Amino acid sequence: MKDIRLLRANGRQARPWRNGGGTTCDIAVYPEGAGDDGFLWRASIATIASAGPFSTFAGVDRLLLPIEGTLDLTIDGLGDRRLRPGDPALAFAGETAVTAAPRDRPVRVLNIMVRRGAMRAELDRCMQAVPGTANAILLLATERTTVRQAAKAFDLELYDALLIDDGQLGAIDIEPCAVAGSFFDIC
Repeated sequence: MKDIRLLRANGRQARPWRNGGGTTCDIAVYPEGAGDDGFLWRASIATIASAGPFSTFAGVDRLLLPIEGTLDLTIDGLGDRRLRPGDPALAFAGETAVTAAPRDRPVRVLNIMVRRGAMRAELDRCMQAVPGTANAILLLATERTTVRQAAKAFDLELYDALLIDDGQLGAIDIEPCAVAGSFFDIC
């Protein structure tokens, strides 16, 4: 992986879900080019257009962070949940039966998947990211913002992302402070 990669939203290709209930645009996949059976981690923006079950991913841990719209979920073992922008990320196993229903319009969520036993992820909203023991951090702009890291500045449009590897994990400032970005670390 390169030190810092700018991942523009306008360069992503939407692909339909296996069950036909929405689409996914990959932000980043590791290793690069890996498919559903070969990734160690994958970050994507999923658009949920209609009610229905999520596809299952055995051996994968998932995190969902709502970024647009309200989503009702029924999760085997966890019950009913409602996710809205501003809510914390929801974690569940990829083999868990999950049914989703958008409330009033299509919903967008940041979807993080990691191969269980090989990787671990954390996902939260942030205004400043200070590295810990992460191998990489992904910052997703949920509105136009500037991200500063050392002497570099990156102007991000809606859903642009920065992928920062552990060799470049200095203090990261996100401006303006009202912007909520999303990040994950891979350990």
